[in-house]
Parts: sequence; structure tokens; C-alpha cells
Amino acid sequence: MEHDQVNDQASFADYVGQLRAELKDCVHAEKWENVTLTDFLEAMQAWTRDWKEPAHTNPWRHAANLLTAATIYE
Repeated sequence: MEHDQVNDQASFADYVGQLRAELKDCVHAEKWENVTLTDFLEAMQAWTRDWKEPAHTNPWRHAANLLTAATIYE
């Protein structure tokens, strides 16, 4: 599932589970820049401050976008 396929609570929960599984899987974790909680939260904060576009109208999708960005944002 891609972050842009999240549209409700259930799909968000599935997406979060997918991200967790990716991080645990060493092969997929290589896609992640921010693998520690500290780095992930720092990236989440930075993306939130830097993002200039309006939030997605669907809050579940916006939250998925934020989590996705935090995996790689520097």
C-alpha cells in the first residue's frame, strides 16, 4: 500500500503496520533514512515546519503523508 491510498482509519492502521514491518525487515529498512525514533521524530518535525502546501483534506491521508516523509526527510 502506498501512502496516497490511505483514506480512512482502517487503511491508516494498515499503512502504519506496513511501515513497522518495513523497518523491521532489513531489506526494506534500507529505504529509510531515519531509522531511530529520535531521527524519525526530528524529520517529522522538520517536514511539518517546512511543508508549505495545505494539509490534505483527508486527515488520515495527511497523517500517512507525514509518516512517509519522516522516513526519509532530512
